[in-house]
Amino acid sequence: MDINEPTTHQCHGDKFLKFVLEAVNSGILILNREQVIVFSNSKARKLISPQNSLVGLPFKELFPEEDREILATNLIKMAEKNGEFEGDVMLMRRDGQGLISRISIAGWKDGRERTFVITISDISRLKDIERLLKSSDRMIYLGQMLDDISHQIRNPVLAIGGFARRLMTTRLERPEYVKVIMEEARRLELLLEVLTRFIQLPRPSFALYKAQVIIDMIAELAKEICSEHEVSLRLSTLYDSRVEVVTDITLLKKAVEAVLINGCEACLEDSNQAFVRICFEQAGERPWSLKVSVEDSGQGIRPPLMERIFHPFFTTKTGHLGMGLTFTKRIMEEIGGRIHVESSLGKGTKVTLTLPGDRRKPIRTTPL
Repeated sequence: MDINEPTTHQCHGDKFLKFVLEAVNSGILILNREQVIVFSNSKARKLISPQNSLVGLPFKELFPEEDREILATNLIKMAEKNGEFEGDVMLMRRDGQGLISRISIAGWKDGRERTFVITISDISRLKDIERLLKSSDRMIYLGQMLDDISHQIRNPVLAIGGFARRLMTTRLERPEYVKVIMEEARRLELLLEVLTRFIQLPRPSFALYKAQVIIDMIAELAKEICSEHEVSLRLSTLYDSRVEVVTDITLLKKAVEAVLINGCEACLEDSNQAFVRICFEQAGERPWSLKVSVEDSGQGIRPPLMERIFHPFFTTKTGHLGMGLTFTKRIMEEIGGRIHVESSLGKGTKVTLTLPGDRRKPIRTTPL
């Protein structure tokens, strides 16, 4: 039945049906048995192709290129099998812009004829609100950091000001004052540099990588850092070469670098047998793909302090800022990964970073 081109045999009921379909405040498409669009109401055209008709266009052409052969076909098959399908998918406007949509598909069979009715709702604004809420959480976190920042900056500034005032009344007979000023100034500069990098962390740019690419990058970085700290490096790999990881490799490198430096510095507290062990293993459950564990031979973390390890500026090491694990945790949140820390007093600390694989659901990647 082609509602757009009524024949003389179509009755008043067909005209009324067309009126109803146009009155609905959702995009509506009707497909024939070949999954080609034979009708689209004005709302559907406005959502997908304001300038051109959708009639005659294969249904799969509404999807991004990577989803046309599998996802589009799977949705129709699910509607045939279950009588209907409803879910959120990414469609493509005819101008190439993405459209986050909630679609429902209902199949109707009359003898040998098969027809599919599809409704489309634009949920882009809802997704924007979700992202805004997540962003608000980050802003609250950064706001809480400001109190810590002001405290951390205040102490060096007071020291600099106090010793500078003393210098004004002396003939530099106490050069150690100048040394203190220089040390506190350097600490302040380092603090501001770290905070700037933390707050201005760029948005992730995701790509799909073979696990071996990630492993090679981390192994090379670990060799460099361990060599600088004169710490022995041990590597262990237990993974399937077919494993793939979705991440921003530049941000991931920064996260791993902070963990490695933390581990090496912990080892130096007991340098007799200082080593860092890195283990790569396949994550067991979707959507996780690869686990990267960094274990050091240091003295470990006392249990009462474990709950504070991700707090900004928390450190037990003299002269350190305490931003390493805070920085790593922020990056792992941004790239959709996880971080877990376990420590045994006198035996060392183990930091595990878990990275996601292809998050696409099987309906997008596996034909039914």
